[in-house]
Amino acid sequence: MGQGRALIYNLISLLFFLLSIAVIVLVIVQLLRPAPQRPQAAAVVPTVAQLPTETPTLTPTATPIPTETPTPTLTFTPTETSIPTETPLPPTFPPTNTPIPTETPLPTATPVPPTITPSPTITNTLIPTLTPVLTDTPVPAPTLDFTPQPTVPPPSPFPFDVRENQVIFTSNFANAAGCAWQGIGGQVFDINGQPLTQIRVHVFGSGVDTFAVSGSNTLYGPSGWEIPVSNFINTNTYIVELQTATGTIISPQVQVTFTSDCTRNLALVNFQQNRPF
Repeated sequence: MGQGRALIYNLISLLFFLLSIAVIVLVIVQLLRPAPQRPQAAAVVPTVAQLPTETPTLTPTATPIPTETPTPTLTFTPTETSIPTETPLPPTFPPTNTPIPTETPLPTATPVPPTITPSPTITNTLIPTLTPVLTDTPVPAPTLDFTPQPTVPPPSPFPFDVRENQVIFTSNFANAAGCAWQGIGGQVFDINGQPLTQIRVHVFGSGVDTFAVSGSNTLYGPSGWEIPVSNFINTNTYIVELQTATGTIISPQVQVTFTSDCTRNLALVNFQQNRPF
């Protein structure tokens, strides 16, 4: 911004300087011009030497200038052309000092010290103490008795179950074969605990698939039955179940596994009715 203003001021100073030279030259020409009443030899007026400068100047000649001739003016268009710092200027008659406007420095802001406002004095305010509130005395909860209760088994989906839910192993007492025999026997009881006959017993597994009817072997009781499974003791497993005359299963399937022990070669499986069928 400052460089652009300085350029304009320099151009204006140069314009006034050139105009001053032109006026001085015109005055000299008028003074040197011969008067019309006294014809004299024409004096040769030397021309003004053109000084080297980077700015074009007007070179006046010794020609008569009309009285009402307008003085030409130069129109300068400000550009960004840089002007040499040390430009030689021709001497003036008499030399004049044209003041060059300078930039007026802007006043700087004087820092103002911050005003410190004293904070209000903190006073200790007494806080009232809290009065304890009486609370309810907790009452101990009653002790729960976690003594396990006997679990009642769900009702059987069959009208017959294994009596006392067990299979009894014993030695062979129903025949004279002794240890050269292995079999399964037992009884069937009704809902009142009385012997129940004509119930079909089915034994299968380990190559055996045989039926018997309750009451067919009274050595085990009035509703006794027996099915031999082998002529020697072994560790085979068999399945025992009750059926109706038409083949409907009416008891759970009981698994019987022997231990190849002569004192345990007879398995007693007794069935008890639990509801009508």
